Amino acid sequence: KTTIGFDFARNTNVVMLNAAEFEQAARTYPIVFASTPNPAALAILGLRQAENLFVDADGAWRPSTYIPAYVRRYPFIFHRSADGQQFTLCIDEAAGALEDGSERPLFVDDGPSEIAKGALEFCAAYQRDNEATREFVKELAKNQLLVPNQAQVTLPGGENLALAGFELIDRAKFDALPSFVLTDWRRRGWLGLAYAHFISLGSFADLVERAGKRQVLM
Repeated sequence: KTTIGFDFARNTNVVMLNAAEFEQAARTYPIVFASTPNPAALAILGLRQAENLFVDADGAWRPSTYIPAYVRRYPFIFHRSADGQQFTLCIDEAAGALEDGSERPLFVDDGPSEIAKGALEFCAAYQRDNEATREFVKELAKNQLLVPNQAQVTLPGGENLALAGFELIDRAKFDALPSFVLTDWRRRGWLGLAYAHFISLGSFADLVERAGKRQVLM
């Protein structure tokens, strides 16, 4: 199909985010981290469990906001082999994206179609960016910059919400990093990632406002 909408992400309130996306994502989503068991950066999409504040009742994503690559790659995904050395492009058949006799086939007579090739290239780029992001998060943990945190808010209607299980960069520890570390991070482009994280935390206020509006509509 040409499009399947974003209904599949309706109940997802947190998704993985790659470092290459920080600058765009920071304008809309709080960017947080998880250092264990698998180092990752995360974009928070909602304050309630199983609620995405950016997908409406029609399965459309909020206009004029960045859509994370983790979401855009669906229904395609890479499957890592047991030894971690090979990846296979897979598709979620339950997504409803496959149609018999479609004018947009995944395979043609001489092999993968342009659609399949595009999906493969997108997922390959996503995987490369993901590995680079893991290195950044590992370095944050190595320098003991990540601290556990939680968001606790009270909506205008009186509902109390709590979101936990994520980590933030400790600003005081970050500001105290030795000059040689800052120089190395500047070379790697990591300083910009840290600052994008700090800026993104202001988006929590937008999530609270959106959660309050959705509460009224319920």
